[in-house]
Amino acid sequence: MLLRKCCYSGSWAIRRAFATKQAQILVHPEIKYALEQKHPIVALESTIITHGMPLPENVETALQVEQQVRSQGALPATIGIIDGCIKVGLTKEELTELAHKPREHVIKCSRRDLPYVVAKAQSGGTTVATTMLIAERVGIKIFATGGIGGVHREGHVTLDISADLVELGRTPVAVVCSGVKSILDIPRTLEVLETQGVCVASYDSPGGVFPDFYTRNSGCKVPYELANPTEAAELLQAWHALQLRSGVLIGVPIPAEYAADKHAIEAAIKEANYEAQAQGISGKEVTPFLLARIAKLTKGRSLQSNIALIKNNAKVAAEIACALAKIQQKGPGKTANRTTSTKSQPVVVGASILDLSFKLKESRELQLDGATYSSVTQQTPGGVGRNLAEGIYKLYGSCQLISAVGNDQMGQMLQQLMPQALQRSFIVDDSSSTSLCSVIFDHYGDCKLILGNMEVHASITPEQLLARQELISQAPLLIMDSNISEQSMACLLELAQRYKLPVFFEPTDMFIAGKPFQLQPALTQQIRLISPNLQELRTIAASIMGQQLSLPLESQSKVTQAKLLLEQIQSHFNCIIVTLGNEGVLLSCRRDALDDARQLLELTPSQEHTVRFYAAPEVHNIVNVSGAGDSFCAGFITALLKHHTLDESVAAGFVAAERALLSDSAVPQTYFRNADDFEHNLRQTLKTLQQSI
Repeated sequence: MLLRKCCYSGSWAIRRAFATKQAQILVHPEIKYALEQKHPIVALESTIITHGMPLPENVETALQVEQQVRSQGALPATIGIIDGCIKVGLTKEELTELAHKPREHVIKCSRRDLPYVVAKAQSGGTTVATTMLIAERVGIKIFATGGIGGVHREGHVTLDISADLVELGRTPVAVVCSGVKSILDIPRTLEVLETQGVCVASYDSPGGVFPDFYTRNSGCKVPYELANPTEAAELLQAWHALQLRSGVLIGVPIPAEYAADKHAIEAAIKEANYEAQAQGISGKEVTPFLLARIAKLTKGRSLQSNIALIKNNAKVAAEIACALAKIQQKGPGKTANRTTSTKSQPVVVGASILDLSFKLKESRELQLDGATYSSVTQQTPGGVGRNLAEGIYKLYGSCQLISAVGNDQMGQMLQQLMPQALQRSFIVDDSSSTSLCSVIFDHYGDCKLILGNMEVHASITPEQLLARQELISQAPLLIMDSNISEQSMACLLELAQRYKLPVFFEPTDMFIAGKPFQLQPALTQQIRLISPNLQELRTIAASIMGQQLSLPLESQSKVTQAKLLLEQIQSHFNCIIVTLGNEGVLLSCRRDALDDARQLLELTPSQEHTVRFYAAPEVHNIVNVSGAGDSFCAGFITALLKHHTLDESVAAGFVAAERALLSDSAVPQTYFRNADDFEHNLRQTLKTLQQSI
């Protein structure tokens, strides 16, 4: 087994989902984790994708709406149905797939349609009613949409009343919207909502004026006004405590600059309604027809208003969700849980790179002489910081990444190849190009040459880190690679010192491995764990010891060389993980961590150290050796954060590294099917390791 590190490799975004207790509902692992930790989540519907807007506006708007939610500190959970499978938390790929399905093959799915769509393995966009139903089933309490359905004009004659109103009367989900769609009979809709027992309130609309989708004033008033997210959250907290089995409707006026002219939009609505009647359009086809026709009659202005109000509603819903989470965390008996909840997401600061890799198909030795070599080419996401973040995200279930890309095509491509959850804290630099590396491997898969531009990493400035200070302050562990500047390292270590956080340092490359150890010792003492290879260990030792460094002989074995270097610097750290290629791992750690690995995250002065060598388990049919070291660290960190023992953490590192060796990319698409598989493989590897220690 070869644990050689290559700084720049990656894999496709995670696509697996975890089943809930409800049959046919699959919850994305990021959403599942957020539900378990009681983090703020906002549900989003998918009829906007399938029936509400044309391509490409539907996809662009859906992604922008998700970003609005993320930017406020909440997690978006777009709900849709793909081939009979109800999914909570569509990935970008799934969202795009749903948008590109022919309209005639996608059902506008309300509660009544669910059994048929699932039974026939069809696809569907979820309406307000269905999104509410599914969100409540999995435990999401806040939902953002554009506007709800209601009583259609002439509905008192036709009895054409949206199922949204009935769902609001029986499903306890708070719906944040821009009121009732202007195409409907709003006074009668409000009467039905009152009959259904739905609490209806206006938001940031003096006098309780209720909006009507395209305009800010429907001419109707509602009894309750909410001025800000805190007031809305307090209302929802009381609603939750009362355990009412009905929903809450919060009407948010469209931003004034996007509001339509009342007379012009009303004229367009009347003309569209006339055309719908003339063409015999009825039932659930009426709303999509009217919206599309009104957009055409207003020359696209209504579509732009639609997009603006949906994005604004998502922002407001996320603010309310975050405010509600804070109130609930402050409740009786919540203090201990708050620490567990907020201190659960490690933060990685480092490089994200788009790799273009070439693996030689011929066995002749590579010479830099201008000759042409036949190769297999692959484009993957990479960068040590990014690799570590994705590995931890897939194994641990949650991680935050602070990294930088350019505002260019390569940056967009890199982001498409990454889990969206890792892009919340991305820095997009308009003045720099996304980091691109050409990586050359020989016939056996060993990395021979790397050519790359790294300028964009300078965009990870102290100012950008300070802007993300709250995120950093809540981490149980900070992880940084050596691609960031010394100034940014100093800022990050100052924040770690302020918030009493341990730092895990990944040296990345022998030529820059010593960078943080040029800083003041008061800062570098925050670095409690490092994971160098032998060459990087030499650089770090030289940086710490200066002229006092006693170098081991090159003729000695790798293990002997590493032990001699460790003796000189091990007291500066809680744990040093030295990766020695196919030989295994040499570990120096505090002696008190042998029985309690949590000591490795302590900031107290290091105690007496012990050194252990772990031989690498044998691995057959190796596909790729670039990135096994990064996966080892991701597995080790995951087990450490889950309070495993030291030996178990090393075993976790080995099983993650093995999966990387058997994958064609540094970070496998999927390490294990579920957490139980991870634990089972960890235990099996642990037995082997304990025999060799």
